[in-house]
Amino acid sequence: IMENALTANNNKIDAVVASNDATAGGAIQALSAQGLSGKVAISGQDADLAGIKRIAAGTQTMTVYKPITLLANTAAEIAVELGNGQEPKADTTLNNGLKDVPSRLLTPIDVNKNNIKDTVVKDGFHKESEL
Repeated sequence: IMENALTANNNKIDAVVASNDATAGGAIQALSAQGLSGKVAISGQDADLAGIKRIAAGTQTMTVYKPITLLANTAAEIAVELGNGQEPKADTTLNNGLKDVPSRLLTPIDVNKNNIKDTVVKDGFHKESEL
């Protein structure tokens, strides 16, 4: 997909918003083949180790990190509420095209070259020695 986008746009790509870090990695390979690695802003999601390494190396700009412990604890709280026959606590609603769905939204974290240690390393998601 990225190779086609580069061809169609004469290698003039300003940014890539990838659905996850693995997809960002594929885009980076295509950019690298055109000598554009590190010259195009690229975002991913999931803060996987390969993505974090690319961020540290300067070929990926950022990733979206969703703290696993917070996600798991929130999901467990909702499961207990449902198991007890309670309506789960919601902080907002989101419309799914048919109705407003009660939702509990968590704040994602932007991880970039300047905050790797203060985010995914500090949280224990990755070890500094892995980077």
